[in-house]
Amino acid sequence: MSIAPIPDRARFVSRPRPLTPPPTAQTVPSARKAGFLVRLLCVFFIIFDFPGFTMQLAMDATGKWVGSPILQVMTISSELFVIGVILGSAQVRALIVRCWPIWLLVGLAFMSAIWSRIPAATIHTANTYMTVALFGVALVGLFPGFECVKLVIRTMALGCLLSIIWVILFPEVAIHQLTDPYQTVHAGLWRGIFSHKQGLGLFAGLTAGLLIFYRTAIYPMIVFLFFLGCAVACVFGTGSATGLITMLITPVVFFVAQFVARLSIPMRGPAFVKFAAAAVLLIVAFKAGTFDYVIVQILGKSTDMTGRADIWPIVLQNFANSGYAFLGGGFGADIASDLSEWSVDNGFIDKYLEFGVLFSPLVYFVFAATLWWGIKLIVTTPNKDTNADVFPFAMWSIILIANYTESNFMAKNLSTVLTSIALGLLFSSSPKNRPHQYRAQAGGL
Repeated sequence: MSIAPIPDRARFVSRPRPLTPPPTAQTVPSARKAGFLVRLLCVFFIIFDFPGFTMQLAMDATGKWVGSPILQVMTISSELFVIGVILGSAQVRALIVRCWPIWLLVGLAFMSAIWSRIPAATIHTANTYMTVALFGVALVGLFPGFECVKLVIRTMALGCLLSIIWVILFPEVAIHQLTDPYQTVHAGLWRGIFSHKQGLGLFAGLTAGLLIFYRTAIYPMIVFLFFLGCAVACVFGTGSATGLITMLITPVVFFVAQFVARLSIPMRGPAFVKFAAAAVLLIVAFKAGTFDYVIVQILGKSTDMTGRADIWPIVLQNFANSGYAFLGGGFGADIASDLSEWSVDNGFIDKYLEFGVLFSPLVYFVFAATLWWGIKLIVTTPNKDTNADVFPFAMWSIILIANYTESNFMAKNLSTVLTSIALGLLFSSSPKNRPHQYRAQAGGL
């Protein structure tokens, strides 16, 4: 005898239904898959945000900035593209709204025009920074998770290839010359599609390091080896110690982060503390001069970072006596040029000069919070996609290190794009696992 319910009563028989996670535990839906044209536009805008081809298009033979209609068109186009993406995608729009650290930095940049020594320059620079920062976050919305990381690394690899092509085809602009209006000491060294050998060196070192870590997750093996060779060639073509060190440090930081992320959650915290302690010991050893032989005899560089360490105290002393110390000289107002005839080349000091004693701590707070959220993502998040999960912490760590000898914070460059991507990845994760959310745990906070 059948035990099935009769048809007219079947509707009353309940069946188990899969439990739907509560709204606070669901992953925020991503934007629909971007098409080929959108992907191509993103590649173009990333290249010009490196920044690539600035010297080739906007400087004359004397090194004077004369502007370029092409760069102006690219700048306006990128702004329109960002606006279009924000208006056209509710998911991208929601992600950008959630990324409050970027809005805090953008707000401070615009607000500093009130007391800036050059208000027009501050407003222009702040608008440029806002466009690049929002573009980086929009990339995460268009290409969710690791897809965004893959797109950027592929574009960086293309930038190395373009630099080699420029060195071969246009050596008069892609290689430093004795006839250059300044810094002829670099004659013979590559600058590729960048304006200076240091820009290409840092860029290529970072590209090579990322390729070494991600390997075939970015390209098939043969293509990976080709682009890795391009990146390494650019590093050595520039003769940049910063580029070489970046190439060595980048994969180490990423591999350490991945190692910790793949441990069981209870083991991650202690393991991370051990690696952090080792990093502190290395810094202490560097300050104590332990690596002086390597720096001087092997790398052929000075231990004072080409005189930078001697310049910084002079700049800070002049700033303290300048009358701008409390509020700063204003974002992008180039106050450093009034304090020293030499370039500061330190991102942390530059932000202090721009935002002063009062507001620079807010900038440093965002920097520290981003690093902390990256650590939390690795230490506390269930192991789902370590390729994407390690990126915010590891990438931001490299950018912080690089800004000790370069000034790349909050400018139109690749560092801003990568920083925005890192924040986008942090803020696009599930609200339940979002590391910047401090929620009550069982038994306390």
